[in-house]
Amino acid sequence: MIKALLISTLLIHAAPADTVELLPATVSVLKEQMSIEYIPSPVSVVRAAELSQTGISRPQGLSSRIPGLYIPDYGASLTATIYLRGMGSRMDNPVMGLYVDGIPILDKNAYVFDWEDVVRVTMLHGPQGTLYGRNSMGGVLTLRTLSPSDRTRPALNLEYGTAGHLRISASAIIGSNALSITFRHLNGFFQNTYKNEPCDPYNGAALRWKWEGAVKSVRLQNTLSATASREGGFAYGKWDNGQQKRVSYNDEGSYGRISLIDGLHAQFRRDAIVADASASIQVLSDQMKMDQDFTPVSVFTLQQRQRSMAGTVEVRISRNAAEKVWIPQTGIFAMYKRNRITAPVNFKRAGIEELILSHANAHIPPDIGHLAIPDEEIPVNSNFLIGTWNTALFHESVFVLGKWQFTAGLRLDYEGAMMDYDCLASLHYQFIPTMSSEKSFSVPYAGVKRHDHLVLLPKLSALYRAGSFVSLYATASKGYRSGGFNTQIFSDILQNMTMNALMRDLGVYLDRPVVSVTAGNTEYDPEQAWNFETGARIRKGAFSAELSAYAIVLRDQQLTVFPPGLSTGRMMTNAGRSRSLGAEVQLDWMPGNFRSHLSWSWCDARFVSYHDGNSDYSGNPVPYIPKHTLYVSAGYSLPLGSCRLEIDAFLRGTGPVSWNEANTLEDPFRARIDARAALVFPQWEIYLRGENLTDSNGHVFYFKSIGNEFFANEKPRAFLAGISIKF
Repeated sequence: MIKALLISTLLIHAAPADTVELLPATVSVLKEQMSIEYIPSPVSVVRAAELSQTGISRPQGLSSRIPGLYIPDYGASLTATIYLRGMGSRMDNPVMGLYVDGIPILDKNAYVFDWEDVVRVTMLHGPQGTLYGRNSMGGVLTLRTLSPSDRTRPALNLEYGTAGHLRISASAIIGSNALSITFRHLNGFFQNTYKNEPCDPYNGAALRWKWEGAVKSVRLQNTLSATASREGGFAYGKWDNGQQKRVSYNDEGSYGRISLIDGLHAQFRRDAIVADASASIQVLSDQMKMDQDFTPVSVFTLQQRQRSMAGTVEVRISRNAAEKVWIPQTGIFAMYKRNRITAPVNFKRAGIEELILSHANAHIPPDIGHLAIPDEEIPVNSNFLIGTWNTALFHESVFVLGKWQFTAGLRLDYEGAMMDYDCLASLHYQFIPTMSSEKSFSVPYAGVKRHDHLVLLPKLSALYRAGSFVSLYATASKGYRSGGFNTQIFSDILQNMTMNALMRDLGVYLDRPVVSVTAGNTEYDPEQAWNFETGARIRKGAFSAELSAYAIVLRDQQLTVFPPGLSTGRMMTNAGRSRSLGAEVQLDWMPGNFRSHLSWSWCDARFVSYHDGNSDYSGNPVPYIPKHTLYVSAGYSLPLGSCRLEIDAFLRGTGPVSWNEANTLEDPFRARIDARAALVFPQWEIYLRGENLTDSNGHVFYFKSIGNEFFANEKPRAFLAGISIKF
């Protein structure tokens, strides 16, 4: 409906016969009116050649390559944990916006997918709230995929390697259409010792179709992408007495997903006016099965199903950047997302004994009797319908006065959300010896929660063109990350309510609840950050550099916390305030056949104030944030007659990383080395690539479940061989 209205509005005066093929140019994926050279914030660009050389085909591959960006590779494709400039969290809304061909990806669950045809990756660092709005507090990552105007040859790529890795991809341009398809298979790297089988196999396919055309003065681009995958995951080993155990759990751990995104972009130019309009429809259906205790004991499991539908529309009107004095841009944005979630938690026999009966009978004198639950399993059914909507009005003006460029922008965002929840716990119980038979018992819990917020997002910047190859800039900008609801904590709430209701049914009244969370913990507010930054950009021949330093003040910080005791859930809360001080460096030197790159970041992120009710963590480093990220690459192309030999080496490092607020668990700085050798002919190439040649097994993730601690490790050493053919 949104796309149909947009098309009819833009083309109301056009006839089908007016459709013509576009000239070799594509619609820009960035909203900025100035070229990258004059954007007053750090910019990272990774082109198709480098993506191919490094084997980067998923967002996690950009960790450290983009300074300050840390996306640990663990869990399953559902998990897109992003940390950037001291900000980020494991749950819910991301700290970084993701755009594919100018369309915002609204669901973080869809962030991790196979990149089958990405020709350029651009990262804008720091809060980009004025133009990009919600969830761009740490920056915006944009992908441009293969377009019909690229005029490349049809290509076929085959790759095989360690752990049964198989990747097949193909792309072709047919007239005004660009088509690509990818299939990937993996047997798995990590063994579940309890089941004696890999716990992280993967099978997935992705398809993309992009069409470009024009109707009179309107340039059109439509992109349809579809992905389907089925995988294992959750390779979590228990941390016990300072040692990590091997992965061992008895229940299923898997994730399956189908995603469909269709986005239309239209651009109209007349004289000095440029109008850009875009609309998208996004559908996601997935299912996760998880052994939530991650042990061989049958404690409890989770099955989560999501059915998400979303739509976006945006219209921007700007003045052509060729008008050098004043370049304004004004726009409106609207989105709506509807997500139906079913997340039943199933308490098994060990969980019934440990999490319910042990607590209940602790409050009953032994000489009176004891509570018994004969059920082998207790289902706690949780159903949610969550709606999220956002509307925004924004304006940004760029003033170019000689060597100076000033930018002022303001965005007004209104965001609202609603959660309709319907939960039910059912069981049978018997009080021995007074009850002669079992009694059926159930605890319903239903209601509706709503909230809305109004956020102003200003931006001020100045850029000075010191010469033909040097630019200096300073920026102050604000960003925010959306609030939401804690669906993950409902199993604890139902467990608490069931225990209290059972006791009341027996005439026993507890002095305090078994756990400390209630329905009041189901909501959390947006997180907001102010970023102050200064930097320099240098371009001189084969050398380029980007240097920046920043200070970020973060308030209403969203933190993932675990209720005390043997809790089964987790929740997001606005518990803290923090600040980040940091610096980022990007250097490129590419003389002749030699190429080299360095990305480095330093970030000191600390709590200004954070008290979890038991301890004060003010002044402590924020967990999960690496203090340093480092990426160094060097390569050389040696001509050999009709072909060339390419040799590349890459070093990637992160750390130190603290894993908890008390900073009692920490990993030091760890580095890994990758390498590639390739013979490149005019129409084909063969290559051999090694990943994690040092076989680093550092930790990439940490969490708690019912009082136990777990770590996930980096994937081990792998070798891959491939061939690419251009027809």
